[in-house]
Amino acid sequence: MSALSVQDLAQQPLTLVTQQRLDAAAGALALIQEAQTLAFFRAQPALLLGCLQSHYPLSGTELDPFDALWDWKRLSGSRALAWTAELIAGHAHAWDWDALSKNPSLPWDAQLLEQYAERWNWRALSANAALPWSTALLAANAYRWDWAVLSANIDLPWTAAFIHANAHRWDWTALSWNTGLPWTAELLSAYTERWDWTGLSANVSLALDVQLVSTFATHWHWSWLSGNPCLRYSSELIDAHLERWDWKALGSAAHWPWSAALIARYADRWDWTSLSANPQLALDTPLVQAWAARWDYRTLSKNTGVAWTEALLTSVPQERWDWDALSANPALPWSIGLLERHHGLWDWDALSWNPGLPWSLALIDRFAADWDWAGLSSSAHLPWSTALLQRADYPWDWERLSANPHLPWSTDSIAAHAPRWNWATLSGQRAIPWDAALFKAFAERWFLALVAEHQDFGVRSLSSSEVRGLLSEMAPL
Repeated sequence: MSALSVQDLAQQPLTLVTQQRLDAAAGALALIQEAQTLAFFRAQPALLLGCLQSHYPLSGTELDPFDALWDWKRLSGSRALAWTAELIAGHAHAWDWDALSKNPSLPWDAQLLEQYAERWNWRALSANAALPWSTALLAANAYRWDWAVLSANIDLPWTAAFIHANAHRWDWTALSWNTGLPWTAELLSAYTERWDWTGLSANVSLALDVQLVSTFATHWHWSWLSGNPCLRYSSELIDAHLERWDWKALGSAAHWPWSAALIARYADRWDWTSLSANPQLALDTPLVQAWAARWDYRTLSKNTGVAWTEALLTSVPQERWDWDALSANPALPWSIGLLERHHGLWDWDALSWNPGLPWSLALIDRFAADWDWAGLSSSAHLPWSTALLQRADYPWDWERLSANPHLPWSTDSIAAHAPRWNWATLSGQRAIPWDAALFKAFAERWFLALVAEHQDFGVRSLSSSEVRGLLSEMAPL
């Protein structure tokens, strides 16, 4: 049959009989998978508990009959439970109320807060973004909240009126750093003597333009202000306060319209070490040469924004460069030839961790005696394969390999090196292609609590009655 005729057939509507057959097949497959999941968890009761507590929408129906089996502190922080007011009430004696107070998944409302007012950790509640924050809610519990924590909470219903109404309660230092406030010149003026001007100077939500900076010129902490990434550059702004700026901080700005002209405009004021470290300058060979006497070459060695060429490297006396920093810099024009030509100058430990090298088998083999194998074992950039792992002449760091998500993970690759892995680290490894078969292949080696934190093995497909049945089998234990 031609590809065209197959496509035409696929686009035709299914007949009722065909649809019924497909539905029956899907149902049969679901039953098979369900049976396999039941059998798997029946053989792994400890794993079942971990998966239920981390991933299943447990309700009172499953919790009530098996009270002694549960880790109630862990459940109190769970976002998977089928949280209701009834569930909370039914186990009020068992919950960890500190953990509950931090949990964003509870059915938060004013009634719930009032019902357990004496049990909540109000400091934790004050930082919980999931509460239905309103001025009414805050007023109703004014003497319970931790106002220092509230002062730092960006989710409150911030308005100038709300701030004024509670002026006697705020922690003004925390408030000054809070990016959620409706910052205006009028708000700043209203409490000039209360603000922490260091916090305001660093606060990235302020519209730090010429007018705002000038209005409060005598109040700013100029070093923090100079480093604020929301400072709105203009020559007018900079020129108006030449003597106040922290030029070291200004030289680190990432968002300015950097150009050769801007560098030249304030050449006598820049902290050139700071400028040398700024990756946003787009430094090329002509710009480096234009200010050759001013750059801090040891700092420049770390800069990933330089348009690195081997010609640039050789145009500067080699003793000026920091070769340890160059070795860690991923932006250099890395090649086997470059490594060979300066072999004795490189820091090979730093090179081993450098993601910018053109990692290949040829590169690894050429300098096998020089590498720090902990760095290679942690790398995301090696040409990972089962054959590479099996190289007996490579002194792999198996602890690092166990934590590396970029390996060619499979049942076979794990089995091939079973004695070498750190199984606790491996148990937390999300990149492994987890399924029941892989788990069972190494069932005696896994750390079950670590596995259950990130894998559910289909536990959510089980019905409530099936979960209760499995738990009933465990209860005598």
